[in-house]
Amino acid sequence: MFSPSVYKVVSGVFKKYFPDYLFFDKNLNKYIFSISHDLIIDVIKPNEALKNLLNKKELDPLENKAVNLILLLSEYSGVSLNYFGIHGSISLGMHGDKSDMDVSVYGAKNYRIVLETLRDLDKRGKLTLSRESLADRIKGNVGWYQGTRFVLNAIRLDEEIKCKEENLELLGDAIIKCRVIDDYESIFRPAIYGVSDCRVISGSSFAANVSYVVSMIGIYRGFARKGDNLIVKGMIENVNEGEYYRIVVGSGFSEEFISISPI
Repeated sequence: MFSPSVYKVVSGVFKKYFPDYLFFDKNLNKYIFSISHDLIIDVIKPNEALKNLLNKKELDPLENKAVNLILLLSEYSGVSLNYFGIHGSISLGMHGDKSDMDVSVYGAKNYRIVLETLRDLDKRGKLTLSRESLADRIKGNVGWYQGTRFVLNAIRLDEEIKCKEENLELLGDAIIKCRVIDDYESIFRPAIYGVSDCRVISGSSFAANVSYVVSMIGIYRGFARKGDNLIVKGMIENVNEGEYYRIVVGSGFSEEFISISPI
């Protein structure tokens, strides 16, 4: 979805067939996918979807496995079931036999506790964490439980949600090298990393002023830790006329990435 070529095709389809689900943002100078409030029929929340499963009289095999996984995580982590949820195809009732189990944990502190629990359960042989890719090994939130793949994701608690209006000015893309000084919000979507010591490798000179790396691409959630050196390609944004600058990965304008640099 975030590749420029795919974005162009998908947005073109929406312009033709689903124009009500597109909004042109003058600041970003592009169409973004959005839903007007009057078109929303229902909101499916992960915690409510889990409650529905727990109260369901008869579960199919995948639903039963997902519930058992969450019960296991809650028991070993000490995190209440109230902070767990289920999303993806299971929450929508659209899953099949080979679907993944998408598990949610509310709150940064709770998520990190459950993440450590996954590592412990992996050592105990009660589940298997994925080691297929560098990202999987770093993040530690993907694995298999009783032969079925699962993914663990974090959701902000209400008190962790900060909403404010921002005026944006696009300053062009850039490649920078920087150091992570704050990874607290890196586990959410968008993933936000506080950074310092920015050096411009190529592109906009304003990139030297970047104080945040923001990723709209899920693979970069929880990807880096405090102290890591990063190489980042993305779009430079001036927020609120110089209040701060950030580099956004997944803007849809160019091939963008985050990589961890050994030096």
